[in-house]
This record gives sequence, C-alpha cells and structure tokens, in this order.
Amino acid sequence: MAEFNPEVIDRRKKVKKFLPAIVLVTAAYYSFLFTAGIVAGYVLCKIFCHLFVHKSKVETVFLDLGKWKLHLHHWIMGFMVLGIVWLIDYLYLPTFFAGAVVGVILQDIYD
Repeated sequence: MAEFNPEVIDRRKKVKKFLPAIVLVTAAYYSFLFTAGIVAGYVLCKIFCHLFVHKSKVETVFLDLGKWKLHLHHWIMGFMVLGIVWLIDYLYLPTFFAGAVVGVILQDIYD
C-alpha cells in the first residue's frame, strides 16, 4: 500500500501552477491569434460550465450504446469539431478558431 508523500503532492501542485504559463508561452511563439483563441475559449468555457453545467441547467451528453453509456466530455467533442472542420476545409483551419477550440479542450483537461 502506498504511503502519503507530501513531496509528490507539492510537485503536482507546482506543475499544475506553471502548466498554463508554459502552454501560453508556447502558443504565443506560434501565433498571437492562436493564443488569444486559447484564452477566449478557456474563459468562455469556464463561465459556461459555471453558469449552466454546475447548476444543472444543461445536461451532459451521453451516447447510449446498448449496455454502455458513453459520456462525451467537451475535450472529446472539441477534438471531433477540430477534425470535422479540418476535413471540410481540407487543411485550412482559422487560427483563432483552432485556438478557441483548444482552449475548450484545455479547460476540460486542466480543470
């Protein structure tokens, strides 16, 4: 049985604290529009989740697969949207839009 190790927890807190900064600096190196999209997507998704999902005004999405129920987190739906838009536009994806969808994906994974 694993013992409680405060050093591991402190290390995880430090990683979680600096991870958004690393993502934003890397994105800013790529494109300012992409970075702005990430920030906008993250903030809007966080507000939406706070106002609607956590107060049970909007139900989560489930796919009924017989005995199985598959919960579609918004990071999964974000990847699906990116894939569909990429296929429709065939290798062209607007930078701000891609950043906004990545922001939604990051909000679900990070929070």
